[in-house]
Amino acid sequence: MSRASWLIATLSLLLAGSVWAHAHVQQVSPADGAVLSAAPGELVLDFSEAARLTSVTLEKNGSAKQRVAPLPQQAQTHVVVTLPALLPGRYLISWRSVAADGHIVPGQIRFTFKP
Repeated sequence: MSRASWLIATLSLLLAGSVWAHAHVQQVSPADGAVLSAAPGELVLDFSEAARLTSVTLEKNGSAKQRVAPLPQQAQTHVVVTLPALLPGRYLISWRSVAADGHIVPGQIRFTFKP
């Protein structure tokens, strides 16, 4: 292996390791792309390590974003946020969280509530 190839391989491994070092969502409910017959009462996020939610917004059919509150104040690996009463339609939930290392971790899911 040439020195350049070795350097590239080493840097790739280091960068790949740093990506996994940050908190990331391992599971979310409702699931992305879900079609639900009952309105979800909560958003559940399971992180790979403790993270603190700083923002959660809900958007129906492309309308104005609505902030969801209250949010947990402490960093947690299992986060539950109560959602407002939802009417039938297509929804986008977006969130931002901060990991213990200070990195901001955004995410979003889309689902349809169709009774």
